[in-house]
Amino acid sequence: MLMTEVYMKINKLKNIICSVLIFTLALSMAACGQTEEVSASPEDTVFTFAGENITLGEVYLYAATVKEDYESTYGGEVWSVDVSVTRDNSANMEDITRKDIIEDIVHVKLLESKAPEMKIALSEEEEEDVNKETDSFYENLTDKQIEDMDLNYDLIHKVIQENAIARKVYDAMIEEGGIEVSDENARETTFYDLYFECYTVASNGDVTKFSEDERQTQYDRALQAYNTLINPIENNYNDGTSGSNTNSTNIEGLAEYYGLHNSDYYTLTPKEIEGIYGKEICDSLYGLEDGSYSLVTESEYGYHIFYMKALTDREATDNKKQELIVSKRRAYMESHYEEWLKKADPNFSYETSVDFEVYDSIEF
Repeated sequence: MLMTEVYMKINKLKNIICSVLIFTLALSMAACGQTEEVSASPEDTVFTFAGENITLGEVYLYAATVKEDYESTYGGEVWSVDVSVTRDNSANMEDITRKDIIEDIVHVKLLESKAPEMKIALSEEEEEDVNKETDSFYENLTDKQIEDMDLNYDLIHKVIQENAIARKVYDAMIEEGGIEVSDENARETTFYDLYFECYTVASNGDVTKFSEDERQTQYDRALQAYNTLINPIENNYNDGTSGSNTNSTNIEGLAEYYGLHNSDYYTLTPKEIEGIYGKEICDSLYGLEDGSYSLVTESEYGYHIFYMKALTDREATDNKKQELIVSKRRAYMESHYEEWLKKADPNFSYETSVDFEVYDSIEF
């Protein structure tokens, strides 16, 4: 997998990942077997939060889960990928994940601490599930893992139980928040841009605009393509189209016939379309119907014929809606975490509270 592909997928993952990491019990033995050569003891504290010592073993349970999940999805090279933090700064994926793990543990602690005042507790059935999951997880550990990370049954039970309670508190708060996103706010539109560009780009990046005569030639070619699209039966089938093909195939065939390498399908929000093409073209696109073509449309970049595949792309819109909901949930919860943190442990910070010498015992 190319690094650019990994980068895009990681950014997507970080956009949709829930703001609280609830301990995943489907940790495979492949991940469990990747322990490091360390000699742990109960005194091996990674950080202290609200008076509680968080041991290497507890952090390892979270880290191993994240490590297995990321590597199974994105490959072992994921940890060397640089991810944008701000517009001008990036950080190594491993460094970001290490910080995220600690913050997630803190969030679980904060959520679990709110259970009494919210009158939330595990049912007998849920407690039994915690016991079964603890039994299953502990039985799959090797003696070496137990020794190296100072793991024991009670610690594993505690982590699984805390996460079960935290999840119930989190779900209750999200339900109370009433966070929703409408189809219109999440709308994604899919269209094809048959694009006759009116400029050239040199190898050094210099852009040269076409002369008026060259622009006229491109317009004539675009007009010819449009006439072919709206009269598919009348064409002689030497232009990359066929009267029996679908509209989308016709327009793609024309792009190949005319050598239009910058033509493609795009799935964008109304705001993104307006940002790229301008408001006038955006408005004209939303005046089309599914399966229809635009007229030859001029922009500052050249001439376009748009094929509207879906004014509202159902799958893309549903995915966008989920991303927006997760983002809104994260923002909603982060405001609570910030407030709770000030009361629970106002001096805590990742940079000053974590013993990195101990934490670095867990390798990625």
